[in-house]
Amino acid sequence: MRFFILISILLSILQASHVSWYGDFDKAHQQALKENKKLMVLLIEKECKECIETIKTTFINQPYIDKINREYVSVLITKNQKSSYPIEMLYTFAYPTLFFLDNKELFVCKPIRGGVTPDKLKGYLEQCK
Repeated sequence: MRFFILISILLSILQASHVSWYGDFDKAHQQALKENKKLMVLLIEKECKECIETIKTTFINQPYIDKINREYVSVLITKNQKSSYPIEMLYTFAYPTLFFLDNKELFVCKPIRGGVTPDKLKGYLEQCK
């Protein structure tokens, strides 16, 4: 019985729609240039409960996930991570913060600083065309 429950949980996780994240800004930027897509950069902090909750509630199983994966190259960056990212451009005191950039690394619209919720993100996706 436990085996069937475990298989059911595993299958539901595999079927979940989620944002496809890059962990390296430079590789994501190269991909955005190659595919002529915008960049969506989520900057989080280690051991930040709100950051983890944001990823679970805002970037998994939401109706706009396909749009994000189709129009953006998404990058998940942890504050002070070893791989480089434009820290001077993506500076914030609020975590999580979500940045929207074109493939030339210019801001498309203002970032969402803290409180990245499904409703806010949905509005931004309409606004940041």
